[in-house]
Amino acid sequence: MERIFVDLAATHGPVKPMHAVNNGPIRSMSVQCRQNFPEWVEAGIPYARTHDSTLNHGYGGENTVDIDAVFPNFDADETDPASYDFPVTDKYLTTINDAGTEVFYRLGSTIEHWEKKYRVHPPKDFAKWARICEHIIRHYTEGWADGFHYKITYWEIWNEPDGYPACWTGTKEQFFDFFEIAARHLKACFPHLKIGGPAMSTPRAWSEDFLAEMQRRQLPLDFFSWHRYCQQPEDMDRSQKVREMLDSYGFTETESICNEWNYVESWTENFINSIEFIHSHRGAAFTAACMIRAQNNPIDMLMYYDAQPGIWNGLFNYYTLRPEKTYFVFHAFNVLYRLGTSVKVACEGEGLHTAAARGEDGRTAVMIARFSETGGDVRIEIPGGAERYAVICTDAKRSGENIGEFVPGDTLFVPENSVILLKSL
Repeated sequence: MERIFVDLAATHGPVKPMHAVNNGPIRSMSVQCRQNFPEWVEAGIPYARTHDSTLNHGYGGENTVDIDAVFPNFDADETDPASYDFPVTDKYLTTINDAGTEVFYRLGSTIEHWEKKYRVHPPKDFAKWARICEHIIRHYTEGWADGFHYKITYWEIWNEPDGYPACWTGTKEQFFDFFEIAARHLKACFPHLKIGGPAMSTPRAWSEDFLAEMQRRQLPLDFFSWHRYCQQPEDMDRSQKVREMLDSYGFTETESICNEWNYVESWTENFINSIEFIHSHRGAAFTAACMIRAQNNPIDMLMYYDAQPGIWNGLFNYYTLRPEKTYFVFHAFNVLYRLGTSVKVACEGEGLHTAAARGEDGRTAVMIARFSETGGDVRIEIPGGAERYAVICTDAKRSGENIGEFVPGDTLFVPENSVILLKSL
């Protein structure tokens, strides 16, 4: 008999933001009205990273977020508000903020897969690039240049410098110099904010050299960001190696943030299979299992790629922006996140992954993902929990549907490739 045992008395820290994403919601325009803003708010997505935002017309396209978009003439005076082009990015970040989601701002450029590279070259003046970023931060957090006072905690320097040449055309050594100059300047200007990066595409390729060099230069690093595309939820266990690597170079207080991840079967001939998977109930089960696995690993934040309309977005339909299966996974995890306190769970079963949480008011919830081609009955024990739980299911036939009630100690059928949320009544 498969079994889940939830120990509400054994807490192990907070429920972490494992349901953060890349990019934000779409609000209806005056014409061509379609949006996912209300559903986004309902899902309670905690953070939205602004990487590759220029790829989406709904956000403002090439006029959005990137340093060369906000500061189009690098030779202009970086202290003059007239040198900046803020309006489109203002609207985009305001939409994210109004949805109750905190912006995670990527300072840099969108990935360039095309033959000629336009904006991913090393800046011709590293110090000036840092000062430009300083004024962008002041605009969004201190009101500079008719700006805002938004809470934006995380400021990430660049994206995938190890992804040559799509994201960085310079050398490794150039990037290390660039990162140091930018990070030192921004941290000196904003000691209360979190300055980090650099969003490594493969955690080991450049990471060892990067961390060794930043340790040698005694550079402060508030967070280290990295990416992981995979096929099994167990791959989230690789975060243990990342944590060990950070600690070994003295970055014991540095947050470990996986801020791009999704399912990829292959980047070449079978890539289309990955797209079909992401938009299926199997993709939803995989996503839930990864979130749960990450919650139980040394990852401080997990950011799904991608929530902008496109092939990577399993949350919302590309054409209608209506919720797809994976949307209900984020909605379910937010129930745990809002309760706040993670509790220990013992889980035995084919492809089963489980996380649970309790709130200060005594409410409890259990999230179960079965990433397997077979289903089965599971005995679920929750001593000290509620007498009855609502059962909310997402599987091949259902999308976030309440399918009845469950009494702890009984068995519950958990279908193949499904996500179950138990909410105390």
